[in-house]
Amino acid sequence: MAIKKFRLFLASGLEKEEQWLTEMSAKGLHMKKYKLGFYTFEEDPNKAFVYQIDFQRLATEDYMQLYEDAGWEHVNHSIHLFHYFRTEASNDSVTKIYSDYESVRESYKGMMRFYLILFALLLLSQLSGWLTWKGYALQIFTMALSVSVAILYIYMLIALKRKINFYKRN
Repeated sequence: MAIKKFRLFLASGLEKEEQWLTEMSAKGLHMKKYKLGFYTFEEDPNKAFVYQIDFQRLATEDYMQLYEDAGWEHVNHSIHLFHYFRTEASNDSVTKIYSDYESVRESYKGMMRFYLILFALLLLSQLSGWLTWKGYALQIFTMALSVSVAILYIYMLIALKRKINFYKRN
C-alpha cells in the first residue's frame, strides 16, 4: 500500500531530509517517489534503508554506475537535479559517495549557482510589476508573494554559503 506524506526541505537541508527519510524507513516506510514536497512511501516493516541525496546536473550512466558499484540503489530524482539513493541499513560496508569535504563543497557550490540563477530570474520576472505599479490589489498580492519567495531564497542562499564556508575551512 502506498502512503503519501507532505514535507518541505530547502536545498540547504539535504542532511535533514536524508535523516528524515532514514527515520521513516526505520519505521517501515520506504521512499518510492518524490514530487513537489510529496513523498510516496511503500510499507514494509521487514526492511530498513539509509538514504543519500546528491545534487548532480548531469546524471550520466557513469554517475549512476558509480553509485550502483558502491552499493547504492537509485530511487528517484527531483527535477533531474536531486537524486535519491538508498542502501540496506544493515549494510555496514557501504559509505557515502562524495563524503570528502572538497566534493561536498563542490556540490553545494553547484546548488548555489543553480539557485542564484533562479533567484535572478525571479527578480527579473518581477521587474515589469514594479515598473507598471498602480497599487492594485492583485499587484499588491503578487508583490507580497514575490517578496516572500525572495526572502526564502535569500535565507536558503545564506545557508548554502555557510555550508560552503564550513567545508572550505575544514
